[in-house]
Amino acid sequence: AVRNRSNEIIGLTIRVGRYIEGNASLIADVLAKEDKNILFLGEPGCGKTTIVREVSRQLANKYNVCVVDTSNEIAGDGNIPHMCVGLARRMMVPSLDKQAAVMVQVVQNHTPEVMVIDEIGRPNEVEAARTCKQRGVRIGLVGGIQNVTLSDKTAREQQQKNDGDSLRKIVAERGGAPIFEVIVELRRGQYDTWRIISNAADAVDAILSNTDYETQVRTRTADGNAFLFSTEKL
Repeated sequence: AVRNRSNEIIGLTIRVGRYIEGNASLIADVLAKEDKNILFLGEPGCGKTTIVREVSRQLANKYNVCVVDTSNEIAGDGNIPHMCVGLARRMMVPSLDKQAAVMVQVVQNHTPEVMVIDEIGRPNEVEAARTCKQRGVRIGLVGGIQNVTLSDKTAREQQQKNDGDSLRKIVAERGGAPIFEVIVELRRGQYDTWRIISNAADAVDAILSNTDYETQVRTRTADGNAFLFSTEKL
């Protein structure tokens, strides 16, 4: 809602959810890997939720899938979830601050093989996601960052690697294993071009060490019958 200074509603923003069957075909091989947790990353309006609907439907044909629907954007606002999620079960979240608790309850009470979460990013949700992963649930963040102090020898070696950059004794490094092994990066307006980071741990390490990492660019042709694959360094 759009409100004025008196807190009166003077306008509405209507968001229309879309369901495109077959939209997840660009990552069919990734979905087929049972041990890979996937993070869909992108700004608002780039198509993340649209893709998640189709991913939920496809995976529910094979696995016990539970959707933690934070804002009821994945499966709609009614008690009966929209048919776009297929056989997946939808768990509503009473309020945003209770999402982490709902995630843990799903694992404890509903024995999911796959959890689909629409919104995640707050610290308690990250920890809840880590708990889910430790219990063997496949979920659709990248380990925390910590500062470490290098020895003189290691610091000099790092300086030589960085072409004589300034000597740094304190550097940032990944503090733990990522929750998600694969990152699918989406960009607004590029609905048929996705960037796949197949090893999130290596990518985070490369970013922290100020080096390049490799990503695979997958593009769907205009007729939707073929895909183009290429790689690029970021």
